[in-house]
Amino acid sequence: MATGFWANFGELVLLAVVLGCVNTVIDSVLGTVGLKATISKLPIIGSNWGLLVSIGMMALLDPDGKMMGYWGLTMTDKWMIYVVGGAVIYGMIPVKDAVVSMIGKGFRA
Repeated sequence: MATGFWANFGELVLLAVVLGCVNTVIDSVLGTVGLKATISKLPIIGSNWGLLVSIGMMALLDPDGKMMGYWGLTMTDKWMIYVVGGAVIYGMIPVKDAVVSMIGKGFRA
């Protein structure tokens, strides 16, 4: 497995892409069963739905914590890995969008 800044950055961007796919599927399923509007109206859950999905995705992927280790973060419990990892991946969505845009323009920023 590759190590270093670019390998770690690539992993985070890839997980942000996966999060976008997971969000699309979950929103589609919730829309089909008629729960999307109900969830979006809940005071705390509705406004933080993407973050909650990201944390859930990290729990399902069950990472080993090395993803954040490059940045100097050490997690002692599994729940810390899930929550911090989910928050970081959720925060990487704008970076992922910028990377995809740059690639789409042929690196001509």
